[in-house]
Formats: sequence, C-alpha cells, structure tokens
Amino acid sequence: MKVNIKTISEITGYSQATISNVLNHKKGTNRNTAAEILRVAKDIGYLNSTKIENIKLVVYKKSGRVLTETPLIADLIAGIESEGRENGLDTIIYNLEQGEEQFQTKLNVVLEERNSGVILFATELDWEDIKPFQNIPAPLVVVDAWFKEGDFDTVLMDNTNSVYKVVTYLLENHHRDIGYIDSSVPVRNFYYRKKSFMDTMNEFDVPIEEKYMVKVEPTMNGAYEDMKKYLAGNPQIPTAYCAANDIIAFGAMKALRECGCEIPEDVSVVGFDNMPFCEMTSPPLTTIDFPKKEIGITAVRQLMQQCNRPERVSYKVELLAKLVERGSVRKI
Repeated sequence: MKVNIKTISEITGYSQATISNVLNHKKGTNRNTAAEILRVAKDIGYLNSTKIENIKLVVYKKSGRVLTETPLIADLIAGIESEGRENGLDTIIYNLEQGEEQFQTKLNVVLEERNSGVILFATELDWEDIKPFQNIPAPLVVVDAWFKEGDFDTVLMDNTNSVYKVVTYLLENHHRDIGYIDSSVPVRNFYYRKKSFMDTMNEFDVPIEEKYMVKVEPTMNGAYEDMKKYLAGNPQIPTAYCAANDIIAFGAMKALRECGCEIPEDVSVVGFDNMPFCEMTSPPLTTIDFPKKEIGITAVRQLMQQCNRPERVSYKVELLAKLVERGSVRKI
C-alpha cells in the first residue's frame, strides 16, 4: 500500500494541513503533536531520512558549579565541529541556564527544534530536567550523562570501569585505608563514580570507613574551603583519597598541604578527567584520562545515523578510559 500524508492523517487523526506543516518544518504546531506525526511518518516508511541544516550543541547549566570549570566543553566542541564539517554541517552553541530570565522561552525553542540536529550536554541534569526532551521533533543525542529512565541516544565516558581501575591501582600499591572525596552537588557521573568506588571496595573485601568519606563543592576554591573546614576538625586521614574529579582533587590537595599533610608521603590522591593542570600540580596528579574529543565526534556520528536510519535502535556508547600514573600515589 502506498503511504502518503493521507495515510498519516488516518493513523494519527490530525488534519493533512497540520501534517504538511510538520513535515515541512513550519512553526506553530504543538511539539507533542509534531513528535507524534514524525514518529508515525518514520514508522510507516514515509520518512526514510531526516534532513538537518546544522548541529545545535545545547550546553544546559543547572547549578553552573560543575560546568563552569569542566575541561570537557572545549574538547567536546572541537570534536563536534570537526565531525560536523566532515558531514557539511556547521555547529551552533546554544547556552541554556536555569534561573535566567528567558529560560523557559529558550528551552521551548530547543524543544520545538526541527531544522537542527541537537546534541545535549546534560552533565548537571536529572530526569525531570531531561524528560521533556523525549518529545523533541529533531534528532537528539545526549552527552556526558546517562538516564536509565529514557531511551535517548547517549555518549559518555565509562565511569564504572574507570573508578574500578583507580581502586585496584591503590590496592596494588598496598593501600587499604582509602577515602572518597565526593561532590556536594548531585551529578549523575559523580553518582556512578562513587557507586563504583563502593562496589569495588566491597568486591575486594576492603572496609569502607565513613570517617574517610568527604563531600565538597565541585569548584576548585569551593573544594579547597570545604576540605579546609573538614580538616580543621582534626579527622583521621586515610593513606589514600579518590576524588570525584580533578578540580575537587586540586582543591583538596591544597587544603591537605596547608594542614601539614605531605602528598604522597602522608596521603595519596587520585583524580578524574586528566585536566592540563594535572602535570603542574605538586606533585603531578595521578588521574583518569578519557578521550574527550572523541565524545563529540561519536555524538555527531550517532546523530547522522539517526538522520539516515530513523528506524534504528537507540545506543548507549561508553568510551573507555585509562589511568595516568604520576607522582601523587606512593607504594606502601
């Protein structure tokens, strides 16, 4: 049977005029209606491909405290732009920040997008924040956060295996009293990193001591101030700390040195991200390095697959990382 706009109208119940407006990317149709029409059009084979005019990288800030100092954005943009050019597409960076005056208006622009392929930088988001994106008419790929509640195409680093490498490395260096410096701001990546820390410690029957668990703000100065307050209580210090990321590690190391703890003689520290400053700290920071630019490249490739094969299944792509050994861990 030949499929056409009339077929879509019979299935969805929407008028042929409304369907024509949606398929021709005209504004004015409710986004849920548009999403339903596009879904049916793809399902019945009316749309074999989706054409996009450009790539829109949406940098969605919720608290701003995590994304402000992250090293990922610049490398992510470089990867998206380079792979976008390979596909003849320019990249538009679209900043979205909760709390700003025009936030809802700007959010609606993204949710009603039809001409761009959208890459959503979702580091700071939770499920309620990203839930509305389920009905976006445009092709969408989520980066740097995974949501088990939804079936988004997702690209991120392998948090679980990375922290497993950190803990086993410390155990190989005979550390048994191991603490964790976490973020006081909830972030999905940080949740999975801490979960992996706990799971790995349990797997090797290493006691998890609450007295060695610390929470600090995920900015360099905030981590320093919070760690300094924690140390002012004269707590027992483990032989090693895992930090949720390098920024937290930098702030914690400064506070530890100021209170008289030598690194790594008194306490070892491992970070996560392999920021450029890692080689310039004293001592240089042992950390996890993941292919940041490749996240952007892979996201664009996922986006193009959505455009060329709308019927494909969704993918969760985790990029493996490696441990970079420097001078912040000692062998006991």
